Amino acid sequence: MEQNGVALRREVFKADAWKIVDWMEDNEVTRYLNERQNVSESIKETIYRINMPILTHLFNQNGTFFMVTTSEKESVGFLRLVPKTSSAEMVVVIGDKEKWGKGLGTNAIFEGLKHAFFEWRVDEVVAKINFQNERSRRAFRKLGFTKDKELPKEVQYSISMKEFLKLAA
Repeated sequence: MEQNGVALRREVFKADAWKIVDWMEDNEVTRYLNERQNVSESIKETIYRINMPILTHLFNQNGTFFMVTTSEKESVGFLRLVPKTSSAEMVVVIGDKEKWGKGLGTNAIFEGLKHAFFEWRVDEVVAKINFQNERSRRAFRKLGFTKDKELPKEVQYSISMKEFLKLAA
């Protein structure tokens, strides 16, 4: 899956896991995420405990996890799709701060939408985004997501398959 120099890779290698640890320990990267405080510690423990080069199965426990890679095959972030009843929730993180503002997040979202709608066949994809995360809100709106509702700490955006197909036409 590749869109404008961005691909989603299902395999999570040990080197990717170390990058995720670094990203999860960077307050600038995680300030808008809902991840547990000790997520980087639990990933480190897993890396040390499991002597395998591929850790994909560990990241796919509550949905499908992808590494966001550039055309040079460099891991720059991750995207997670979590199945709901007839929808999927999407979380995207560009962890490599040097790559912020280059459209990689928007392109990764587009690739994730293709997976959710064409592989999973969901009716709708939602994203819950912190009120203050303007960069992320802009990326989702650019792809046709519309504001559904305001939650205590975040705004929920959604897009239906029908709306996505109009965009892709």
